[in-house]
Amino acid sequence: MRCLRLTFRRHFTVEIMASTSLSSCKLLALLVTVAACTPVPASTGAPSTTSVLSDTVEARRLFEENIDAIHKRNRARYLATYLHTNALARNGPAGLELGYEGWSARRDSTWPDTLVARNLRVHPVTLGVVYGTYCYTVTQKDTTSSGVSERVFVKTPEGWRIAVTTAFGLPAGAPAQCK
Repeated sequence: MRCLRLTFRRHFTVEIMASTSLSSCKLLALLVTVAACTPVPASTGAPSTTSVLSDTVEARRLFEENIDAIHKRNRARYLATYLHTNALARNGPAGLELGYEGWSARRDSTWPDTLVARNLRVHPVTLGVVYGTYCYTVTQKDTTSSGVSERVFVKTPEGWRIAVTTAFGLPAGAPAQCK
């Protein structure tokens, strides 16, 4: 393992432990996605508590909208919560995929039979960027699985959107757990 330390626009530093087998192109693409969507602050002073709180509230609202659209099986509403650009990053056990146009969710007509999302948490990263996570238990066609899903929310001129989405399931037979 080696530690990568990246600083974006002098305001956003990320330290990542990466194995040498991790594709540096994929890692760079993911980080560029977040950095490209990160607005440049208007001043060099510290962000106001009000701005950070407002960002967190707005990102949480979009997070709940995203989950509710799944519950109601509303594809248009669900897709509207994501960036519709090549910057959209999706990650899971199969690895990182980029872009909105080729995303299977745009044409996939299946929905989970049930989705239990709990422990939704959001955390501001910098102005205009909020990280979110939740634990899920999903049942589809008599198969139930649990895991953790993440989102990175970014403020765009069109409003808040999801720029990064992940889902990592627990090993088969592992009990649902979440901190």
